[in-house]
Amino acid sequence: MSLHFLEGNDRFYACDANNKEIAEMTFTRVGKDKATINHTYVDSAYRGQGIADNLLDLVVEKLQQEKREIIPICSFAIKKLARKLD
Repeated sequence: MSLHFLEGNDRFYACDANNKEIAEMTFTRVGKDKATINHTYVDSAYRGQGIADNLLDLVVEKLQQEKREIIPICSFAIKKLARKLD
């Protein structure tokens, strides 16, 4: 499986080998030092392959570089970030 991950306006997303968008994670910057992760989607044909985890890593890295506190709102980000803090 050949995927590529891209950054867009307040989101990261994944495309397959045919350049079809198959997953995305969106975030919103709040003020100067916070951001929410508010949506995660992976096409049902691609679920269970760690794509959302890869997107989360990209979003977290971006927001940490900006020195922002991350506030997860979507259930996937809440669950995954809680595990990373345990």
